[in-house]
Amino acid sequence: MSVNPLALRIEQLQTNPSGVLGKVSATNVPDFAKGSGYLFRKGDLLNPADRAEILSKVSSLVEHAPPAYTLHLIEMTEGEVSEDEAGVRLAHMVGGPGIDYKGPIESRVNLVSNRRGLLRIDLDRLNRLNELPGVAVFTLYDAMAVNAGTEVAGAKVIPLVYPLDLLEQVAPIAAGGPVIDVLPFKPFKVGVIVREQLAPGPQARFMEAVRHKLAWFGAEALGVAVAENDPRSLVERFLAFKEQKADLILHVGGHASDPLDPVFPALAQLDIQMERLGAPAHPGTLFWLAYWQNTAIFGLASCGMFSRTTLGDLFLARLMAGERLTSATIARMGYGGLFTREMAFRFPPYGLKNQDD
Repeated sequence: MSVNPLALRIEQLQTNPSGVLGKVSATNVPDFAKGSGYLFRKGDLLNPADRAEILSKVSSLVEHAPPAYTLHLIEMTEGEVSEDEAGVRLAHMVGGPGIDYKGPIESRVNLVSNRRGLLRIDLDRLNRLNELPGVAVFTLYDAMAVNAGTEVAGAKVIPLVYPLDLLEQVAPIAAGGPVIDVLPFKPFKVGVIVREQLAPGPQARFMEAVRHKLAWFGAEALGVAVAENDPRSLVERFLAFKEQKADLILHVGGHASDPLDPVFPALAQLDIQMERLGAPAHPGTLFWLAYWQNTAIFGLASCGMFSRTTLGDLFLARLMAGERLTSATIARMGYGGLFTREMAFRFPPYGLKNQDD
C-alpha cells in the first residue's frame, strides 16, 4: 500500500489554510493555545463539510504552534477511504445477526453480542481476513457462552487511509455466512438422573445449582430423579424422561471407568449409542456422551453440577446452541483442556461459585 504524505509548515498553513481540507491527520495535533488536548486526532478526516471549524483550528495552530512545527497529513486519493470508514465496513462484513456495532472509537469498531448465546467464530476465515494487508480483526475465544452486551470482537484497519480495492477482498472471504456471530440458545427440555443419595443440605445445593444452570440457558428442567445402582432403575428413569420428550438427559454420578457400572447395561437395553467415553480435559476426563435418537445424554461426575468450570458446562452451551456434538468435538478439547482457575473466563457466566471456592 502506498500513501501520499504531506508535511505542511506553519508558513504554508498561513498562506493556504484550506489546503488541509480533505486530508487525514497523520498524528495527534496538540492544542497549543490551551496547553492541553488536541486540535486534531490521528486519523481524523479534515472534512470539507466542516470547513469553518477546521479552518478555525488551523488558524489557532498557526498562531500558537512553535515556528518549526509541521503538520503531518495524508492525502486521500480516489479509491481510498479513511480508517474509520474502512473499519465500519469491515465490521459489518464479518458480523452476523447476533452482533451489534459500536464505534468507531479511535478507529476501532467493537462487535457486541445483542443476545445471550454461543459465540461462534470461523477461525479459518478469520485467519484469511487477517492475512490481508492492513486488516485487524480480533476476538474472544470461539464457542464461549456470552451474555447480551458482551464485547466479543473488534475490527479496524491499520493504515490511516485504506484502498477500497483491498477492502473489496474482504467480501468473498466473508461471503457464505457470518465470520463472527452469537447463536441463540434453544429452549431445551432437560432431565437429570442422579446416582447417589445426598444429605439434605448437599441435595438442596445440588438442586439449586442444576436449576440455576439450566435457567441461565433458558432450558426447562423436567426434574431430578434419583436412581438405584441397578440397570432396571436406570432404564425406568431414562424412559420417564424420554416420554417427556427430553432433548438432553444428564446422568450424574456412577463410575464411568468401571465396565460393570449399571449404566452400561441400561444403555444397551435401550439401544442407546455411546458416542464417546472419556475426554482429554481436566476436570472432565470421565465425561461421556451418548445419543438416544435425537436425545443427547451427558455422563457427568457427581461434582460436575456443583462446579461451573467443567467440560460438561462447555458442552451444555454448545449443545443448547444447536450443535450436534461428536467424538471428534470431544477429541479437539485437549488443546486448552486444562481447566485451571485462570481459565474460568471460558465458562458460562452463571454467577455461581465453585464448590471449592
